Amino acid sequence: MPLTLLLGGAAVLAAPPAFSCPAELGPTEQRAVAVAPDGWSATVEGEGPTRHVLTGFQINFGPVTKSDGAIYDDLKQKKDAKGGVTETATWKVAELEDAYAVCSYHRTAVVLVRPLKGYSECKLVNQRTRDTAFRLKEAGCR
Repeated sequence: MPLTLLLGGAAVLAAPPAFSCPAELGPTEQRAVAVAPDGWSATVEGEGPTRHVLTGFQINFGPVTKSDGAIYDDLKQKKDAKGGVTETATWKVAELEDAYAVCSYHRTAVVLVRPLKGYSECKLVNQRTRDTAFRLKEAGCR
């Protein structure tokens, strides 16, 4: 809950604390809900809990069920001497109404969702080394 300060007789809300998407989501139950077509069976790959590492981040206009994502306001790429690239996307969210941060994870449709009221900026950082795909390194808002 944000702290309320009184300045000159007016109430001012202090900014909420910065946050980052958790790097990994705990175990989820993975199962097929529908009946498999004739000749097929539905099963879950591997034994034990599935690791769900952070793979995606977006800003959504309204609840995640709306599937209405905001396009970042700024995208910067920085190359290093070894052929690697760091990509940083930034969203200005202070003026957005009913916006949410959405953190998504590998091998599950479960997402973590957080309202953005009181936050001013969100960013994600992707990195890749030479000859590899981008990997999400961090995502969060302040």
